[in-house]
Amino acid sequence: MGSRSPRSRSRHPGSPAPLPYGDDALVPTLPDPDLHELAATVRRLADVEEVRRLKAAYCAAADADHDGEAVVALFVPDGTWSSTLGTHCAGHAEIYAYFDGIRSSGRIRASTHMVTNPVIDVDGDRATARWSLSMMHTGSDDGRYRILGFYDDVMERTADGWRFRSLHVTVFDYVRLDVTPIQHR
Repeated sequence: MGSRSPRSRSRHPGSPAPLPYGDDALVPTLPDPDLHELAATVRRLADVEEVRRLKAAYCAAADADHDGEAVVALFVPDGTWSSTLGTHCAGHAEIYAYFDGIRSSGRIRASTHMVTNPVIDVDGDRATARWSLSMMHTGSDDGRYRILGFYDDVMERTADGWRFRSLHVTVFDYVRLDVTPIQHR
């Protein structure tokens, strides 16, 4: 029996054409504008994911007993952190001092930041995001508290990746919860 190349095999009428073989077998042939659009979409999706990870790192640092060093590492040097509760910090030193003050005072302990419903827009090396915020924490009085609000963030791409240019918290509900701890068996 003689050897035939895969391309020389006869096909049943109406069957699809055989797939090409070789290094380019799985590379689609698209016009250049389509490739550029696809590459831009992939870059934008990768940027959105990096912004999500930046926000997750912020929440993790805040929930790690308000670790000021970890928080400031996520901001550009002249970045700002502010809230509708009257706090405004500009630059690494002020942001660190604010978070260190929370940690030292114990007024917010065992916090859990939950951010949902992100709306993230990326435009080149700048991104904006809005997140819904639910936060639970224990206060220095051992009371349990809940905060509801929004984060409005501006991020920029740096040589070290995405960093916060500004992070603003709008708090619309901050209450002490009347809770009875559940006794576990």
